[in-house]
Amino acid sequence: VCLVYRGGGGSGGGGFGGGGFDDDDDDVSRVVADDGLKEELRRRHNYITKIVVQSAQLISEKIDRQGGFEAGYAWCIEQLRSGGYVKLANEVELAKASKYMAVKEFDKANAIFKEFEKKEPRIKARAATNLSFLYFLESEVGQAEKYSEMALKADRYNARAYVNKGNVLMEKGDVEGARTLYNEAAGIDPYCVEAIFNLGLASIRLQELSYALAAFKKLHNMLPDNVEVIHHIANIYDLMGDFNATVRWLEHLSSLVPNDPNVLARLGALHQRFDEEAKALHYYQESHRVFPVNMDVISWLGAHYVKNELYEKAMPYFDLASKIQPQEVKWSLMVASCYRRIGNYPLAMMKYKKIHSSHADNLECLRYLVHLATELGRRAEAQEYVNKLKKAEKAQALQVDALQTAAVAAQQQQQQQQAAAAAAAAAAQAQQQQQQQQQQQQQQ
Repeated sequence: VCLVYRGGGGSGGGGFGGGGFDDDDDDVSRVVADDGLKEELRRRHNYITKIVVQSAQLISEKIDRQGGFEAGYAWCIEQLRSGGYVKLANEVELAKASKYMAVKEFDKANAIFKEFEKKEPRIKARAATNLSFLYFLESEVGQAEKYSEMALKADRYNARAYVNKGNVLMEKGDVEGARTLYNEAAGIDPYCVEAIFNLGLASIRLQELSYALAAFKKLHNMLPDNVEVIHHIANIYDLMGDFNATVRWLEHLSSLVPNDPNVLARLGALHQRFDEEAKALHYYQESHRVFPVNMDVISWLGAHYVKNELYEKAMPYFDLASKIQPQEVKWSLMVASCYRRIGNYPLAMMKYKKIHSSHADNLECLRYLVHLATELGRRAEAQEYVNKLKKAEKAQALQVDALQTAAVAAQQQQQQQQAAAAAAAAAAQAQQQQQQQQQQQQQQ
């Protein structure tokens, strides 16, 4: 690895040689009586395997820049096989398949995993586990279930295989069965993150919030800075109705992702729910600063300032909303209303006129145009808007009448259809009774 990063290129320092570790080391533990020694050998075996695989992953993209990681992995695998390290070569090949999955080349990953189906049980179990996961990602639930069962048959202590089978059951709607399998996986491997995470999700689905909280808190101890885990803990406390704990965990989450507008808005909504207006305002303002086009946040800020009669501060938010949603006339009307409430009638008049030019039949706009023109002493203009208002009100009344008439007609038609259906059913029943009576008379 060092040679490659120092510019050794594809030479790799002559391949993987020596080191006193080979495939026969697995067999040594079978004849060693001392359990402590067996455990030490197993630990060393796992450590060396991990280092070799990580080394291959590091240098795979450096060895052959033209061929990419595929050529790099191929070189590493060939070096290991030629040196007699077949099992290590298999591990590196599995890592290559995982790389294919990471870059979404699922067909190539699938081909590698299928090759491992023909190999020894341990490798076969790992390949089947990965195949199950791969098929699940592609929504082929039947195949995912088949390979998860194959993996468990080859190795009943395979925690990830239990997770895969649990995912299949979850997809089928058997949440309780899935949770049982996640529990089994966590029992086999107490550090299996996928098992504990999914156990928490399944418990939420089952409304067993205390179990879900325990699962995610265990994960938090393992992964203290994982934002998704912290987010779930905050959600669970919210579902439990524990306001203080929810805020505490969301604030912790916000310290890790300080520019996440959704977390900030969530904190604002929580404080608003419990009438902590000042804190709600702070978090909504911070959320708006980070992401200024969230309509829920804009609407809340504008409404907050209107409620507190700070119309000058409300106007920029409503104006921004009118630009984001130009088809929604209510935002422009709110801007005009703010001008009107602070007594700036000329600007309010200009704004209402602009609204009228694009929404000629809007009654609220016309009513305020009449009112403002009257206040400003523009009688002729006021009369013009009065005429337009009467015309718009008449048109709206006709439209309402037409809709009501159509609704009544539709209701009458539905009633007629129901009556006709009932009459037809009664006639059919009468005919059936008549036929039964005729049959009885013939029998007599």
